[in-house]
Amino acid sequence: MTRFTIKHSTSDVSHLQWRHGLLDYHTDLEARTVTVVSGSGWKFQFEGESEINMSEGLVINIPANRRHRIIKGSTDLIFTIEIEET
Repeated sequence: MTRFTIKHSTSDVSHLQWRHGLLDYHTDLEARTVTVVSGSGWKFQFEGESEINMSEGLVINIPANRRHRIIKGSTDLIFTIEIEET
């Protein structure tokens, strides 16, 4: 399990590129479980489905190759990702 922070605002170019990649629809090669640690106003969305509020403790199971994105909130977002082994 790895812990990540998406900064709400930053001038760090590499972080902005990383964050931008999550804000656009994308797919991951492995299935993963995302658990929200903290953050306010952030949302998660599978392509073609309704947005989900990313509140503390929310667990999202993302199948491999399923298009999804994160929608920016008003604070830093802290979450963990556990990649499922096949």
